[in-house]
Amino acid sequence: MRKYNLKLNGKEFEVQFKSLSSDKAHMEINGKDYAVDIASISEVIPEGSLERLRSSAAVSVKAAASTTSLDDGTVIAPIPGSILDIMVEVGEKVENGQALFKMEAMKMENEIRARLSGTVTEIKIAVGDTVNQGEVMMLIA
Repeated sequence: MRKYNLKLNGKEFEVQFKSLSSDKAHMEINGKDYAVDIASISEVIPEGSLERLRSSAAVSVKAAASTTSLDDGTVIAPIPGSILDIMVEVGEKVENGQALFKMEAMKMENEIRARLSGTVTEIKIAVGDTVNQGEVMMLIA
């Protein structure tokens, strides 16, 4: 696990994540253990990453965008990692908050959930794949 040395309002904190899922985090802050409930997770796309993806031959964001806009149903990798499990199939109806797949990133297992209800129209990943941050992994319409 990584340790983070953070500074907030002039005070230093040493933070280490022990475990992380879509709804809970266990962390140590300055030597004290904390269990935290996660209310929601948002995907943050670093500035300029979509432009780099559009020009990449490995990932066809333009093709994905022609069927589903990037703001409506496109599931992208929030961080680089490896796919451990896929819990849905093409054609399956999913609900907002439903688990779609599990990925390992920074030695932590992360469950990625749907941001909206709809039908899975395309799955671009397979178990064992390694994905890059911002890579299109699944489409929901």
